[in-house]
Amino acid sequence: MKKFMLGLLSGIAASGFLIAAASAQETVKIGGIYSLSGPAAPFGVPERDIVEALVAKANKEGGLNGKKVEVIFCDDQTNPTEAARCATKLIRQDRVVAITGSTIGTGTLALMPIAASNEVPVLAPVGTITVTSKDNKFWPWVFRTAPSDTLIISAIMERGVFQPKHKRVAIMYQEDAYGEAGMKQAKKLSEERDIEIVSAVGAPLNAIDLTAAATNIRNSKPDVVLLKTSAPALGAAFVRAAKQVGIEAPIIGTGSLNQRPFLDASGPAGEGIQIVSIGNWDDPSERQKELGEVIVAAGKTPKGYAELIGSTGIIAAFEAVRRVQGDVTGPKIRDALETICDFKDTYLDGKLCYSKDQHEGVFEDTLITVEIRDGKFKTVK
Repeated sequence: MKKFMLGLLSGIAASGFLIAAASAQETVKIGGIYSLSGPAAPFGVPERDIVEALVAKANKEGGLNGKKVEVIFCDDQTNPTEAARCATKLIRQDRVVAITGSTIGTGTLALMPIAASNEVPVLAPVGTITVTSKDNKFWPWVFRTAPSDTLIISAIMERGVFQPKHKRVAIMYQEDAYGEAGMKQAKKLSEERDIEIVSAVGAPLNAIDLTAAATNIRNSKPDVVLLKTSAPALGAAFVRAAKQVGIEAPIIGTGSLNQRPFLDASGPAGEGIQIVSIGNWDDPSERQKELGEVIVAAGKTPKGYAELIGSTGIIAAFEAVRRVQGDVTGPKIRDALETICDFKDTYLDGKLCYSKDQHEGVFEDTLITVEIRDGKFKTVK
């Protein structure tokens, strides 16, 4: 009788384990590491919001191959140390099989070694050039979902900086991996064209008074100013200071400034500034109109660039999961991501494309130029 009961209990325990395992396979857990506080929150919050909305939409439509999607968020506080802590928590405690994030390049660089060592692929919505360098041991596990700074800076220089009357260029950049890499790329391209960089001034992400920086740039007498920052508050602080100290040279900004918080914070000082970017909520394409409908249906207001790159990451993760046969694991998602190319089912105006040799994802066919006119972004045709 005792042996019978022990056998029965063992059978129940085993069946319970099998049921739990089966249940685990019915849900795909994805981590989202975003800056929900700190200087990059104007990016991180809309990134989180669009991911939440698209996950809810996917589950309502039956999930991914019948599997429910669960997204678990972690606030990196615009802090690389916190981004690494988030990755550890999401992977070891929550058992996620993929991560979207971080909002900032330094955060992504900090979390990548942890993700790679645990074989968890990361969909990175950042332009920071070094994130996808093949010199990184973690390269096989990171996939970019935003235009890289190499792409953006090249487009900015060709479309706005390299004009016959522009012989002297000043650069205002944020002091982190994103800003510094972009500044160096701009310098390199300028030197190749024999264009003089007359000043390059950096400021921390949380700077609020940029009068001294703007004065420095004004005194260098540039023909054009490149504004290399992803933080709307920092970018707006500079253009206001530029107006105050009398900088008359045109200012050209990088893609991440193409969002409502920058427009609102800049006020009249933003008039005439051009930005090379993706998408324009004030003049949306048909694809972006569809994304706007998703955002509004979720009770939110479209902000700009952040929702586009946030949506691209989670949609790429969805498509990779759909291509996985059997149990969904990090290595299987990674391998599936490398098969996604000429993919049009995002809200970008171009295509998403990865391969075994490149993890950039987003290319020049997605880029447009916008200009602030009368308090709105106008697409420059």
